[in-house]
Amino acid sequence: MSKTLIALTFAALLTTTQTWAADASGQEERSNSKNTYESKAVKVPGTKVFLSPPPGFAPAERFGGFIKKEDVATIVVTEIPGAYSQVTNFTKNDLAGKGINITSSSTFNNGKREASLLEFTQMAAGKKFKKVACFFGDEASTTIVTGSMPESGPAAVFDQMRQAVKSARFDPHARLTSLEEGLPFTIADTKKLKKATRLQNTLLFTTTGKVEAGKDNGPLFIVGQSVSEGAIENHEAFARERLERTKQVKNILIDKQRSIKQAGLDGEEFLASGVDAEDGAPTYIFHTMLFDKDGYFIFQGLCPASERSVFEPEYQKLVQNFQLRPNGR
Repeated sequence: MSKTLIALTFAALLTTTQTWAADASGQEERSNSKNTYESKAVKVPGTKVFLSPPPGFAPAERFGGFIKKEDVATIVVTEIPGAYSQVTNFTKNDLAGKGINITSSSTFNNGKREASLLEFTQMAAGKKFKKVACFFGDEASTTIVTGSMPESGPAAVFDQMRQAVKSARFDPHARLTSLEEGLPFTIADTKKLKKATRLQNTLLFTTTGKVEAGKDNGPLFIVGQSVSEGAIENHEAFARERLERTKQVKNILIDKQRSIKQAGLDGEEFLASGVDAEDGAPTYIFHTMLFDKDGYFIFQGLCPASERSVFEPEYQKLVQNFQLRPNGR
């Protein structure tokens, strides 16, 4: 199983709750009292997935899915470019190494497809969360729908989330205007880097405009929005710390740093070097963060050090192409 596919799968299972939950108490309640579990399935923006959200769950603003803030509960939909057979071929030891404790696993019929249902617990932000994830797909792509809430939360809500994730269906004929659908920003391609796929609220660019699991996809670039909400006071220190937590690269050395402004937002740009965490190859890292009142946008490009002169201006051009939508989405 490739590094890219493993990273995308674990991101789908682990993301959202640990960052969103920490800020949930201060957020405005958006639940729709008229929503019922029996209501018609709705399309999740930026995906071709339809599901029936449980009572009290409202569309999320910072990720693809739904939230129920009073219960710190989320349902997150992720589509990844990897074969269903590979994604579900995990062992308990594989998952335990990522802090996941499986409590049950089963399969069921999802329309005309087999689907896997996984229930597990995970520690995040000092709290224990219980989660339920539904996997379904084919040899080209896999959809992962993950419901999450604190272990101490109401059992009835968790049961409703289990029903909701099992209700998810992928419609290959659903209209998707663009990979930017539902995002609060737009970003145009450059001559050498094209939009390839989307992982929740993050876009991935490659030189071919495609992502092939199990293969070297060459120089990469990602742009995404933070899931959690909250003002960040020290922009430079936060951006530096985030750069140092880049998992794909180790022995990171910062070559240059400067403050920038783009789309009316203040930001920090870092140019750095390091070595690939797996094969030790010299690697160039382009790292930029733009900050708004509620969080940040992150931009990161990775390429072989020998190709820095070619892709550094491409990465900078992508940041320059970033624009916020006038209406937010």
